[in-house]
Amino acid sequence: MRHLYLFSGLAGLQGPPLPALRALYARPENARYFTTAAEAITDVLDHVGAEAYRRELPGGIPLTAWLRGTPPAAGALEHSIVDGLLAHLYQLCLLQPPLRRAAGERPEPVAAIGHSLGLIGATVAGTVTTDRRRYTAMCRDVIAMTTLTLIRCHQLAPPHGGPATPMAAVMGVPTEELRALVAGSRVHLALANSGSSHVLAGDPGDLDALRREHARRLAEPAVRWVYLRSTAPFHTPLLEQAVRAALEDRHFLTFRLTGEELAVPVYVADSPVNLQHRGDLLPDVLAHAVCRPLDWPRTVRAALEDCRPDQIVDFGPGPSARVFTRETLRGSRTGLRYRSVPAPTA
Repeated sequence: MRHLYLFSGLAGLQGPPLPALRALYARPENARYFTTAAEAITDVLDHVGAEAYRRELPGGIPLTAWLRGTPPAAGALEHSIVDGLLAHLYQLCLLQPPLRRAAGERPEPVAAIGHSLGLIGATVAGTVTTDRRRYTAMCRDVIAMTTLTLIRCHQLAPPHGGPATPMAAVMGVPTEELRALVAGSRVHLALANSGSSHVLAGDPGDLDALRREHARRLAEPAVRWVYLRSTAPFHTPLLEQAVRAALEDRHFLTFRLTGEELAVPVYVADSPVNLQHRGDLLPDVLAHAVCRPLDWPRTVRAALEDCRPDQIVDFGPGPSARVFTRETLRGSRTGLRYRSVPAPTA
């Protein structure tokens, strides 16, 4: 069977997978991975300095304490730095090469795709690294760059308070109509998740103004507007400078990350859709994961047309990427099967 690996970005309404991470942390075989992850995060926090993150996360990111059961400070799990980072740590832990080969072990993919920040997990999956020590060393680099990028994003994110946030989901409005709706405004069509499910992003005040301007259309029975709890306007040009700032510190990445390093295709919406056909991947991966508009239907179709999978293996966390994939393919006769990697429990 041909497996397409699927990765979500932010954890979504169900929140970060902290309980599952605690269950993984309790397993002795994961000790090296979590020690390495905590060291990578600490190195980044030391590098950027407290002033870079204390406004957003006054308590910092005490990963090991959280994994051992200490409750995060109020609001920490709702913050996109923590949400995105914990989702990322969860995916990379699940992708570790097995300590022992066994019957029924996880099948290798023929390709991988990642929704939003999930593209970073998909890229790691695409390397198909089989040596566990080498994999953990690579994870240290990738975790450090992900942490750094999320912090840089929030240094540039517009302030917000009250009900409006930097991102809002809009359901029930076709893509081209929504694109026309935001034309001429400072609001961006950030994510096209399916033909009728989208996310707008920008300054919270601009989102609120757009909602009021088009209140009648957005109040129709088949239409929904929901502010997301994202704390930065992901997938907009507002965060391009954050990606550039993160790339200035790419010395955290000691492993080569090029298209040649990918053993299987990893797909994005923009040509060339297969990242194997690109050179230096770090600028592309960070841009597509953070500041470029996301066209999920194009991404999904590129993967299906090119690698013809039989089954989608969903690494989560949460069902969002799988839901958007099903919506995109509704009515098509792909014959695809879907399987979710079970979330570990204590």
